[in-house]
Amino acid sequence: MQQSERGIALLREPDGDNSSRMHARSTVSDFSCEARCRCNRNALLQFTIHMSFHLHILSALAALMATAMSARADAVLQRETQFKAAYLFNFAKFVEWPAGVATDTVTICFIGGAGVYQELASGIENKRVGSRRLVALQLTDSQAADACNAVYVEAPLPASINSFAGRPVLTVSNAADFAANGGMIELFTENHRLRFLINVESAERVGLRISSDLLKLAAGVRRKPR
Repeated sequence: MQQSERGIALLREPDGDNSSRMHARSTVSDFSCEARCRCNRNALLQFTIHMSFHLHILSALAALMATAMSARADAVLQRETQFKAAYLFNFAKFVEWPAGVATDTVTICFIGGAGVYQELASGIENKRVGSRRLVALQLTDSQAADACNAVYVEAPLPASINSFAGRPVLTVSNAADFAANGGMIELFTENHRLRFLINVESAERVGLRISSDLLKLAAGVRRKPR
Protein backbone atom coordinates (compact mmCIF):
# COMPACT_ATOMS: atom_id res chain seq x y z
CA MET A 1 0.00 0.00 0.00
CA GLN A 2 2.81 2.36 0.89
CA GLN A 3 4.62 1.44 -2.26
CA SER A 4 1.51 2.26 -4.23
CA GLU A 5 1.20 5.68 -2.58
CA ARG A 6 4.85 6.42 -3.25
CA GLY A 7 4.31 5.45 -6.85
CA ILE A 8 1.38 7.77 -7.14
CA ALA A 9 3.41 10.55 -5.55
CA LEU A 10 6.24 9.94 -7.96
CA LEU A 11 3.82 10.07 -10.83
CA ARG A 12 2.45 13.40 -9.58
CA GLU A 13 5.81 15.13 -9.11
CA PRO A 14 6.51 15.57 -12.81
CA ASP A 15 3.08 17.22 -13.17
CA GLY A 16 4.10 19.79 -10.56
CA ASP A 17 7.36 20.47 -12.36
CA ASN A 18 5.61 20.82 -15.70
CA SER A 19 3.11 23.23 -14.16
CA SER A 20 5.94 25.35 -12.73
CA ARG A 21 7.75 25.39 -16.02
CA MET A 22 4.54 26.31 -17.88
CA HIS A 23 3.86 29.08 -15.36
CA ALA A 24 7.40 30.39 -15.77
CA ARG A 25 7.10 30.37 -19.57
CA SER A 26 3.75 32.14 -19.29
CA THR A 27 5.27 34.79 -17.01
CA VAL A 28 8.17 35.36 -19.41
CA SER A 29 5.75 35.54 -22.34
CA ASP A 30 3.56 38.07 -20.54
CA PHE A 31 6.61 40.14 -19.69
CA SER A 32 7.84 40.06 -23.27
CA CYS A 33 4.41 41.08 -24.56
CA GLU A 34 4.20 43.94 -22.08
CA ALA A 35 7.70 45.07 -23.01
CA ARG A 36 6.81 45.03 -26.70
CA CYS A 37 3.62 46.98 -26.05
CA ARG A 38 5.56 49.49 -23.99
CA CYS A 39 8.11 49.88 -26.79
CA ASN A 40 5.34 50.29 -29.36
CA ARG A 41 3.62 52.93 -27.22
CA ASN A 42 6.91 54.82 -26.82
CA ALA A 43 7.57 54.63 -30.54
CA LEU A 44 4.06 55.86 -31.30
CA LEU A 45 4.44 58.70 -28.82
CA GLN A 46 7.79 59.74 -30.32
CA PHE A 47 6.29 59.61 -33.84
CA THR A 48 3.34 61.74 -32.74
CA ILE A 49 5.66 64.31 -31.13
CA HIS A 50 7.86 64.31 -34.24
CA MET A 51 4.90 64.85 -36.58
CA SER A 52 3.41 67.53 -34.34
CA PHE A 53 6.73 69.39 -34.38
CA HIS A 54 6.97 69.22 -38.17
CA LEU A 55 3.33 70.28 -38.59
CA HIS A 56 4.01 73.23 -36.30
CA ILE A 57 7.04 74.22 -38.40
CA LEU A 58 5.06 73.87 -41.65
CA SER A 59 2.21 75.92 -40.21
CA ALA A 60 4.63 78.64 -39.11
CA LEU A 61 6.30 78.70 -42.55
CA ALA A 62 2.91 78.91 -44.28
CA ALA A 63 1.93 81.83 -42.04
CA LEU A 64 5.22 83.61 -42.80
CA MET A 65 4.78 83.08 -46.55
CA ALA A 66 1.20 84.35 -46.42
CA THR A 67 2.34 87.41 -44.46
CA ALA A 68 5.17 88.08 -46.91
CA MET A 69 2.85 87.72 -49.92
CA SER A 70 0.27 89.98 -48.31
CA ALA A 71 2.94 92.59 -47.51
CA ARG A 72 4.22 92.44 -51.08
CA ALA A 73 0.70 92.82 -52.49
CA ASP A 74 0.10 95.78 -50.17
CA ALA A 75 3.37 97.37 -51.29
CA VAL A 76 2.45 96.95 -54.97
CA LEU A 77 -0.99 98.45 -54.37
CA GLN A 78 0.50 101.35 -52.43
CA ARG A 79 3.00 102.07 -55.20
CA GLU A 80 0.26 101.98 -57.85
CA THR A 81 -1.87 104.34 -55.74
CA GLN A 82 1.03 106.78 -55.46
CA PHE A 83 1.60 106.69 -59.23
CA LYS A 84 -2.08 107.33 -59.94
CA ALA A 85 -2.03 110.40 -57.70
CA ALA A 86 1.14 111.65 -59.38
CA TYR A 87 -0.36 111.10 -62.83
CA LEU A 88 -3.49 113.05 -61.92
CA PHE A 89 -1.40 115.95 -60.65
CA ASN A 90 0.63 116.03 -63.84
CA PHE A 91 -2.36 115.59 -66.16
CA ALA A 92 -3.70 118.87 -64.78
CA LYS A 93 -0.49 120.61 -65.85
CA PHE A 94 -0.98 119.59 -69.48
CA VAL A 95 -4.63 120.56 -69.91
CA GLU A 96 -6.11 123.94 -70.82
CA TRP A 97 -9.67 124.69 -69.76
CA PRO A 98 -11.95 127.01 -71.76
CA ALA A 99 -12.38 130.67 -70.88
CA GLY A 100 -14.75 131.29 -68.03
CA VAL A 101 -13.44 128.41 -65.90
CA ALA A 102 -11.99 129.52 -62.55
CA THR A 103 -8.30 130.34 -62.93
CA ASP A 104 -7.17 130.58 -59.30
CA THR A 105 -7.65 126.87 -58.43
CA VAL A 106 -7.66 123.46 -60.10
CA THR A 107 -10.03 121.12 -58.31
CA ILE A 108 -9.62 117.37 -58.83
CA CYS A 109 -12.65 115.46 -57.58
CA PHE A 110 -12.88 111.80 -56.65
CA ILE A 111 -15.65 109.26 -56.92
CA GLY A 112 -14.24 106.29 -55.03
CA GLY A 113 -10.47 105.88 -55.10
CA ALA A 114 -9.99 106.88 -51.45
CA GLY A 115 -6.35 105.81 -51.49
CA VAL A 116 -5.55 107.95 -54.54
CA TYR A 117 -7.40 110.88 -53.00
CA GLN A 118 -5.37 110.60 -49.78
CA GLU A 119 -2.10 110.46 -51.71
CA LEU A 120 -2.97 113.57 -53.73
CA ALA A 121 -4.26 115.43 -50.67
CA SER A 122 -1.06 114.68 -48.74
CA GLY A 123 1.02 117.88 -48.73
CA ILE A 124 -1.40 119.50 -51.19
CA GLU A 125 -0.62 122.96 -49.82
CA ASN A 126 2.72 122.70 -51.62
CA LYS A 127 1.26 121.50 -54.93
CA ARG A 128 0.39 124.02 -57.59
CA VAL A 129 -0.61 123.90 -61.24
CA GLY A 130 1.22 126.88 -62.65
CA SER A 131 -0.01 129.79 -60.53
CA ARG A 132 -3.16 127.97 -59.45
CA ARG A 133 -3.79 126.18 -56.17
CA LEU A 134 -4.52 122.47 -56.30
CA VAL A 135 -7.63 121.25 -54.49
CA ALA A 136 -8.65 117.60 -53.89
CA LEU A 137 -12.31 116.89 -53.21
CA GLN A 138 -13.89 113.53 -52.34
CA LEU A 139 -17.42 113.69 -53.72
CA THR A 140 -20.46 112.28 -51.98
CA ASP A 141 -23.78 111.45 -53.61
CA SER A 142 -25.21 114.78 -52.49
CA GLN A 143 -22.37 116.91 -53.88
CA ALA A 144 -22.64 118.45 -57.32
CA ALA A 145 -19.92 118.32 -59.95
CA ASP A 146 -19.93 122.08 -60.50
CA ALA A 147 -16.71 122.70 -58.57
CA CYS A 148 -14.69 120.02 -60.41
CA ASN A 149 -12.11 120.75 -63.09
CA ALA A 150 -11.11 117.09 -63.27
CA VAL A 151 -12.53 113.90 -61.79
CA TYR A 152 -11.03 110.52 -61.04
CA VAL A 153 -13.57 107.68 -61.02
CA GLU A 154 -12.56 104.34 -59.55
CA ALA A 155 -13.85 101.24 -61.36
CA PRO A 156 -16.53 100.01 -61.56
CA LEU A 157 -18.12 103.12 -62.97
CA PRO A 158 -21.08 104.45 -60.97
CA ALA A 159 -24.15 106.03 -62.52
CA SER A 160 -23.02 109.42 -61.15
CA ILE A 161 -20.36 109.61 -63.87
CA ASN A 162 -23.16 110.75 -66.18
CA SER A 163 -23.40 114.04 -64.27
CA PHE A 164 -20.14 115.14 -65.93
CA ALA A 165 -21.41 114.65 -69.47
CA GLY A 166 -21.11 117.84 -71.54
CA ARG A 167 -19.13 119.66 -68.81
CA PRO A 168 -15.58 121.01 -69.26
CA VAL A 169 -14.28 118.43 -66.78
CA LEU A 170 -11.30 116.16 -67.46
CA THR A 171 -12.51 112.62 -66.77
CA VAL A 172 -10.00 109.96 -65.67
CA SER A 173 -10.65 106.36 -64.65
CA ASN A 174 -9.05 102.94 -64.36
CA ALA A 175 -12.19 101.27 -65.76
CA ALA A 176 -11.62 99.01 -68.75
CA ASP A 177 -12.52 100.57 -72.13
CA PHE A 178 -13.12 103.93 -70.44
CA ALA A 179 -11.48 105.91 -73.27
CA ALA A 180 -13.20 103.84 -75.96
CA ASN A 181 -16.57 104.58 -74.35
CA GLY A 182 -16.14 108.36 -74.21
CA GLY A 183 -13.90 108.88 -71.16
CA MET A 184 -10.95 111.22 -71.67
CA ILE A 185 -8.04 109.42 -69.95
CA GLU A 186 -7.94 105.72 -69.11
CA LEU A 187 -5.33 104.37 -66.69
CA PHE A 188 -4.22 100.76 -66.97
CA THR A 189 -1.35 98.51 -65.90
CA GLU A 190 0.88 96.79 -68.45
CA ASN A 191 3.95 94.75 -67.52
CA HIS A 192 3.85 96.19 -63.99
CA ARG A 193 3.83 99.75 -65.40
CA LEU A 194 1.05 102.29 -65.11
CA ARG A 195 0.12 103.60 -68.56
CA PHE A 196 -2.71 105.65 -70.05
CA LEU A 197 -4.87 106.12 -73.12
CA ILE A 198 -6.28 109.48 -74.21
CA ASN A 199 -9.50 110.23 -76.06
CA VAL A 200 -8.75 113.63 -77.57
CA GLU A 201 -12.12 113.77 -79.31
CA SER A 202 -14.01 113.59 -75.98
CA ALA A 203 -11.83 116.33 -74.48
CA GLU A 204 -12.16 118.69 -77.42
CA ARG A 205 -15.91 118.19 -77.51
CA VAL A 206 -16.26 120.04 -74.16
CA GLY A 207 -13.58 122.65 -74.88
CA LEU A 208 -10.55 121.02 -73.21
CA ARG A 209 -7.19 121.15 -74.93
CA ILE A 210 -4.64 118.47 -74.07
CA SER A 211 -0.97 119.33 -74.68
CA SER A 212 0.87 117.48 -77.42
CA ASP A 213 3.61 116.73 -74.88
CA LEU A 214 1.15 114.61 -72.88
CA LEU A 215 -0.16 112.95 -76.03
CA LYS A 216 3.38 111.79 -76.86
CA LEU A 217 3.56 109.96 -73.53
CA ALA A 218 0.26 108.14 -73.98
CA ALA A 219 0.13 104.45 -74.90
CA GLY A 220 -2.61 105.31 -77.39
CA VAL A 221 -4.55 108.34 -78.60
CA ARG A 222 -8.10 108.36 -79.93
CA ARG A 223 -8.70 111.30 -82.23
CA LYS A 224 -11.68 112.74 -84.06
CA PRO A 225 -12.01 111.17 -87.53
CA ARG A 226 -11.07 113.56 -90.36
